[in-house]
Amino acid sequence: MIQHKQVDVVCYITEIPWQLPSTAPLYLLRSYIAVPHSRPIASYLYFGRPFTWNLWLAVVATVVYGMIMLYASCGSARSEFGLHLLSSLCHILFISQPQQNICHWQQFAIHFIMILSGFILTNLYLAMLSSMLTLGLFEPQFNTLQDLKHSSYPLMVDDYYIDYLKHAVSLPAEVKDQMLIETKENLFIARTGLNTSYMYFSYEDRLEAILYQQHLLKVPRFRVIPESFMDGLMALPTAPSLPYLSLLNAFLRRIFECGVLNKMKSDAWMDAIDSGIFRLMRNEGTERYDLDFYFFVFVLWAVGLTLAGLCFLMELLRWHINAILFST
Repeated sequence: MIQHKQVDVVCYITEIPWQLPSTAPLYLLRSYIAVPHSRPIASYLYFGRPFTWNLWLAVVATVVYGMIMLYASCGSARSEFGLHLLSSLCHILFISQPQQNICHWQQFAIHFIMILSGFILTNLYLAMLSSMLTLGLFEPQFNTLQDLKHSSYPLMVDDYYIDYLKHAVSLPAEVKDQMLIETKENLFIARTGLNTSYMYFSYEDRLEAILYQQHLLKVPRFRVIPESFMDGLMALPTAPSLPYLSLLNAFLRRIFECGVLNKMKSDAWMDAIDSGIFRLMRNEGTERYDLDFYFFVFVLWAVGLTLAGLCFLMELLRWHINAILFST
């Protein structure tokens, strides 16, 4: 249509392989891949995430240290090893415990160190857990094109770009093998609806318009891989020998330099939402935690009951053995 001068200007970017007259390029327009945001982890795993494994080892070491030091500070006096373990655990968890008989300043120093450690660790744990519950925890994100080789999402494209994508050097072979060819209509519906079953590829200005729908969401549906593998020119194809081409170039350059072009793009996004082409997505109500969130607590409770039952059985066995020895 342009070559036959049926239209003067086409409002579409000029791709570099095209041999068509166009306006003066304003800037290089890059293309990116939009991938679904990583999935949230299971809610019951939150309880173990505030501390790393080495910090958990430090907590265990602190409990063992307090137990040993309290037992050693008793000297020749008779003491129960389990009572010192319970006291050390209560200090680390920063909870109340039975009244302690402090015999000398060494025991006072040990109790003070344990209480201070418990105060710091419990407050750090609660602060980290509350922030994680507010922001959420997710699986690792895809940050580069090479990370996409581990993705299970197919790349939905139309037949126009399929040949170029198959020969793209920076695109992993695993992604090329999972490309899904669809019609332009199905691609438009899936991409504008932000269907999280696929990955999508487009120029950055179109991706900005599509992803504008999710800017009110707490957790976005898609994120853009910040690596380009195909570039185009921000220039509009024109008919040959367009008489007002110089005036059009000056107009485009001025609205770009003055920021009017960005205002026109944002207005176009809002008009697309008002007309129903796009929809502004919002979070659906308040997040509630189901029984899966307390699964880890139930497991700890069951483990505690099991250990308590085993200790009770061992105490009964010890009492029974002592009774037999004394009777003989």
